Amino acid sequence: MKKVISILFISGLVVFSCKKEKAEEPTTPTPTPLVVSFATDVQPIFTASCGTGNTCHGTSSAANNKVYETHTGAAAVSGAKTKGAINHSSGFDAMPKNSSKLSSTNIEIIEAWIDGGMLND
Repeated sequence: MKKVISILFISGLVVFSCKKEKAEEPTTPTPTPLVVSFATDVQPIFTASCGTGNTCHGTSSAANNKVYETHTGAAAVSGAKTKGAINHSSGFDAMPKNSSKLSSTNIEIIEAWIDGGMLND
């Protein structure tokens, strides 16, 4: 009888010592949203790529009445239209016209500004 109890005791130890601990679920870090300023980050891109003064989207000769030279003008254009144009999406006029697509960094900056509410800061 002592042998049976000993075997059961040892078996119990083996079973319980092999119990797997629940592994922690890996967590995906939440990306920090890109915070951009119109004057510091976005306007220089528009100035270099969209025109100012007498060119494409400047105040003097704005193509399709879309002025990207000022915050008021840039914010007046639908964010969806701006995103579609700078990404060269189907159904949108690819911008900048007659030029290569903006860099992915510049597109990310403009999209972050749009997604952040197109603030004038």
